[in-house]
Amino acid sequence: MRFTPKTFLLIVLATVVAGLSGCGKAQPTVAGLSPSEKAEDAARANGFTPVDLDAFIEQERAAVQELDGKKVIRMAVPVSFEARLKRHPEQKELSYIYTALGMSGISPLPEVEHRMFVESAEGQIIPVYVEKQAAAKITKELPEETSARFLGYHAYSYDKGPAILVVDCIPLTGAGKDER
Repeated sequence: MRFTPKTFLLIVLATVVAGLSGCGKAQPTVAGLSPSEKAEDAARANGFTPVDLDAFIEQERAAVQELDGKKVIRMAVPVSFEARLKRHPEQKELSYIYTALGMSGISPLPEVEHRMFVESAEGQIIPVYVEKQAAAKITKELPEETSARFLGYHAYSYDKGPAILVVDCIPLTGAGKDER
């Protein structure tokens, strides 16, 4: 195959840029990162944007108030947040999450039969939806009162704040309760 000089230059340039950015290579971990920072980095590497849960709750409550308390569909935006598990996932009949995900164009729809409660750093407790496999993992691996970085999709907002579908978690401490 023969390349024109311009095409060859573009290939070389793309290779250099990819090499400088680390594209296609495992990134070295930075020594000295806290478990929280490591979990945030892992979430970000998987496409989940870290949010401060307290600020996020206030932001989404304000957005709903601007619309006279109506729910706001958020197109299943991937987010991650740090919180303390207050109550393990409990099976519950849930329907609106399917409406919101369907309006976001998600297909096929995940199995969502569980809800749990998490607590923010400032003590705000909110319910979150939990995908079936994540519910099993959290129940098995994460004791109540333990902090974790939760990965999920912001499906909609309502008067209590963001409605998030949790799909995974990264524990921030070993087994057992943690101290904040």
